Amino acid sequence: MSTKKLTALLLGALIILAAAAGCAQTGDAAQSPSASQSGSAAQTGSAAQSPSAQQSGSATQAGSAAQADSATQTGSAAQSPSAQQADSATQYDMNATYIFTDSAGREVELPRNIERVAPSGSTAQIVLFTLCPDKLVGLATPFSEDQFGYIDEKYSLLPVFGNLYADTLNLESIMVAKPQVIIDIGEIKPNIEDDMKSIEERTGIPAVFIHMELDSMHEAYDALGIVTGETEQARNIIDYIDNTLAETKRITDAIPESERKSVYYGSDDGLTAMVRGTVHTDVIDITGGLNVADVGESLRGGASIVSMEQLILWNPDVIIFAPESIYDSVAGVAEWQGLNAVKTGSYYKIPFGIYNWMGRPPSVNRIIGIKWLANLLYPDYFKYDIMSEAKEFYKLFYHCVLTDAQAELLLAGSR
Repeated sequence: MSTKKLTALLLGALIILAAAAGCAQTGDAAQSPSASQSGSAAQTGSAAQSPSAQQSGSATQAGSAAQADSATQTGSAAQSPSAQQADSATQYDMNATYIFTDSAGREVELPRNIERVAPSGSTAQIVLFTLCPDKLVGLATPFSEDQFGYIDEKYSLLPVFGNLYADTLNLESIMVAKPQVIIDIGEIKPNIEDDMKSIEERTGIPAVFIHMELDSMHEAYDALGIVTGETEQARNIIDYIDNTLAETKRITDAIPESERKSVYYGSDDGLTAMVRGTVHTDVIDITGGLNVADVGESLRGGASIVSMEQLILWNPDVIIFAPESIYDSVAGVAEWQGLNAVKTGSYYKIPFGIYNWMGRPPSVNRIIGIKWLANLLYPDYFKYDIMSEAKEFYKLFYHCVLTDAQAELLLAGSR
């Protein structure tokens, strides 16, 4: 073989080998796009991040891209830092607590997310029902059949705990229901701090007291909105209460003293007088009425037994009777005919449903009671359509859409 032929054969072999080697390198480098991007970054030390690293906001150094790619290549189940933080934040929020200072000045650690609430008594039950009915895990007193005409029957399934101040509160039943907080609402009592502390020690459940009277409802609902998390409903209720009180004061301030009406509030047989200066009669004061039963001594609950002779001496312009009292039969009782209010038909029955609009129990129902009594005493000054007002109130406070028939029944004998 000639030298030229040998040389040509050797050059051809080298070309073939070089081409094969080039194809092999190209094939090795032909990875999937994500592998190519992350792998090249790791092999060349490039600062380019992988897509997952870019989305998760990882460090911009080349090493972080290599770590993110390594986790992908090995099939690790480890979450990105942002996902881990989100999960951690969710868990933290669900278990978070804060320090709440109640109306007794007690600092109580409460969960931030309250879903289960227990009332300590009747007033607490009424108020909490207006704010967060579906967070109640039980009742202080069962609702009656008449009351279920305005509220959902599902609340009849709730257990009954009893009342702290009637010494019937069953703490064991409360513990079984597992509320996150026990709430007491009402007037300030002498031993309130000890009462709340005792409940906490015996149940292991936080207990708070919220002071609520007619002139402090704004502050009470504000605090309860924070505790229960129902801040929007609390604000709606606060606005309604504030507007009602402000409007009533503005109008009554303009009524001359000479036009002020004297009022008697009778219960039971009519001679149980609800006396001036108690939570059960402050609606009379607010609406510009003059409560004739201004007596120094009263029975428990702000009532006093009076004689017919005394009542005739008072001779009030208007008489209002409590529900389930003598109202229905008073027109046929001779001794009552000595009163001008009875002779002229200026006597009325206080609306009842879900509760007495004047008090007993003295709670939010007094707000609609203010509109009713103001309208009754001073129709030349107050121009409420009490039917419409009742519907608005019941929708906001008791979550009930009153029919015309229900509203008429509520107001029977009261206009």
